[in-house]
Amino acid sequence: MSFTCRTAQLLHEDHQATVGVIEDLDRIIARAKRSLPDINDPAVKATLTKAAASISDEVSRHFSFEEDELFTMLEEMGDAQIGAHLREEHAILLPLGNQVASLARAALSEGFSEIAWKEFRAKAVELIERMITHIQKEEMALLPVLEELLDPETDLALSTAYNESH
Repeated sequence: MSFTCRTAQLLHEDHQATVGVIEDLDRIIARAKRSLPDINDPAVKATLTKAAASISDEVSRHFSFEEDELFTMLEEMGDAQIGAHLREEHAILLPLGNQVASLARAALSEGFSEIAWKEFRAKAVELIERMITHIQKEEMALLPVLEELLDPETDLALSTAYNESH
């Protein structure tokens, strides 16, 4: 998918990166079945490293930008419903993502015990399901709204602000 609005395109690219991490987590869970993943396996280690870094940092930055800049702008334009709904999801996703990131960091340093793997798997599965649904909503509702509403000057200001928040 491609957007003419730079702000929508940047958010879409972030979504794609997050989907990549989510799919990698899903692969680890699927491969492990009932056994513990080997944290020395390069794919497992790379996925846990990406999850530990990107979920809490990138998702937090992405959500903050949407809430502070986009949702407030939409509310000022009279469309508070989409922002209110997505904010509710953010309030669930961010703590869940932080838990998964923390558990991934712990696994990288200590490995997985049976209990740690069970907790990681449960939290990661919940995150995968919720995040995929959330991203689909933003891709199908929020980003098209931005395409319609943002004039070139506002789009430039928002996309510049978003890039600077990296």
